[in-house]
Amino acid sequence: MPQDIALDIPFPTRTHPRVDAVADRNERWLISAGLLSSQQNIERYRSWNIALLAAGFLPDVSERELTFGLAVQSFFFFFDDLFDGALGHNPAATYEICHEMAALARQGSGRPAVTPSFPLARLWSNLWARAQQGMSAAWRGRSVRHWEEYFLTYVSEAVNRKSGTALGMDSYMKLRRDGIGSQVVLDVSERCGHFEAPPEIHQSMCMLEARDITAEVVTLTNDLHSLEKDQANGDPNNAVLLLGREYSCSQDEAVARLQQMVRRRTRRFQQLVGEIDRLCDAFGLSTEQRENTHRFLDANRACMRGNYHWSNISARYSNVGVLHVIRSPRIEDVIAQTVD
Repeated sequence: MPQDIALDIPFPTRTHPRVDAVADRNERWLISAGLLSSQQNIERYRSWNIALLAAGFLPDVSERELTFGLAVQSFFFFFDDLFDGALGHNPAATYEICHEMAALARQGSGRPAVTPSFPLARLWSNLWARAQQGMSAAWRGRSVRHWEEYFLTYVSEAVNRKSGTALGMDSYMKLRRDGIGSQVVLDVSERCGHFEAPPEIHQSMCMLEARDITAEVVTLTNDLHSLEKDQANGDPNNAVLLLGREYSCSQDEAVARLQQMVRRRTRRFQQLVGEIDRLCDAFGLSTEQRENTHRFLDANRACMRGNYHWSNISARYSNVGVLHVIRSPRIEDVIAQTVD
């Protein structure tokens, strides 16, 4: 699938100016953490250019916060790749790992009841502890819920693979809204930007819909670009493939339908901005609260556009990336261990 297929995501592409310096620091951190253990895997990781993705999500934060945001993005990719091989076809083993991760997210700040049992879980636990510093109880509650939903989605996906279940588009999009990770990305945008939209705005139907739109646009963008990668992994649950099956149409026609889905969602997002402005008036929000609300809407725009910009450039979805997947679905098999 060409990486330059146009999608109607009418928001500006913005990138943090310190992306290269942060990328170097991130690579050294991953090597020291044992997550990049060979030159071949270092080159493979570099080809993904995840720093560009984080820099598009977080164009205005400090360099220190971009470094943290990139660390979270790195976790997403290493964790996601765990399930591209045999593990992703084993629901019981997937549940063991993902239940542990969800339990780590839920436990309070007191004496931990759950101890991370494998290296990637320990890395995430450290990131999660840092993420919560200085954030409100409302933010922590939202983020716990989003992390838990993200982790447990992998169990549902493993069940579908093992059972041979081919989802319809509605069921698939519902699953991916939680599993694509953009809900957590938006939480991290608040954390790294040192702001929070008011909790009553977060719980409004308008903002919940806006967040869902962001997740769906990211999902559709990802599926368009990862089609060959998913086919190499034998995964039938990709929006292009599902649309082709649901409408009995060619791949080109399925891509056109996907483009229409993105267009409808971004237009609806723009309508929701006006509705959220009216909520701010109705709630009598302060100037700071209104600014934080609009910063959060900007974070949604950055998530959609930044992901699209990165997807058009990253070698993760190029022919080179597909060859890497054919050779080894996971970049580092050692991190799938549940015990050291």
